[in-house]
Amino acid sequence: MNTSAPTLSTLSTRSKVLLALGLIAAVIFLISGQIENNAMLRLISKPIPVLLMALWVSGLQVKGRYQLAIIVGLLLSALGDLLLEMSEAAFLLGLIAFLLGHVAYIVAFLQDTRKLLPYYGAAAYAYGLFAMFFLLSTGDLGGMLIPVQMYILVITTMLWRAACRREVHTLPRFSVWAGLAGALLFVVSDSILAFKLFGTPIQLGGVAVMLTYWPGQLGIALSAWRRGSW
Repeated sequence: MNTSAPTLSTLSTRSKVLLALGLIAAVIFLISGQIENNAMLRLISKPIPVLLMALWVSGLQVKGRYQLAIIVGLLLSALGDLLLEMSEAAFLLGLIAFLLGHVAYIVAFLQDTRKLLPYYGAAAYAYGLFAMFFLLSTGDLGGMLIPVQMYILVITTMLWRAACRREVHTLPRFSVWAGLAGALLFVVSDSILAFKLFGTPIQLGGVAVMLTYWPGQLGIALSAWRRGSW
């Protein structure tokens, strides 16, 4: 059984094509911010990278509940991308889509281990408490207090369960570290977005959000790799 870490040189033609298309869509979305009347272009291009990641996972040789849950999470995230881009009125629906996507990722990570490993949980939830305190003390959550609290709870739980996979020594290290790096970047991306949206002093902008969000999703998608071609 081939469990060595995959490399760029071992990328299949299919993977190279999906990667190229995803990069093109990401660049189009980023430069669309400099184009007038760009709403449709942003709406179309934004979810494409994540949809292509879901397509890539669906083509892996090793398939199981882990891979299925990752696909569901990616598809829900793509839906969230669309809803957040559509209008401010759809923000809550987009938040719910992403929350459910994180639940799907939690389900995936639980396939590998259900051990509590509370030290990982303590670290993840400590950051969640910090983020919530920062938002409450410097921002303006308004009527979004409860939804944001629930979202922080779920995403930090996702980070906790991603970290717990480090203790499963039968898993390929590539999968473990890709999933953990992806979860961390996703938390960073959502933190930047929340700090920006709710008026805190940290205002890094949409480019910073996306340049952490897409690699975060990519890391989680890559964690679905187990063996064979990719």
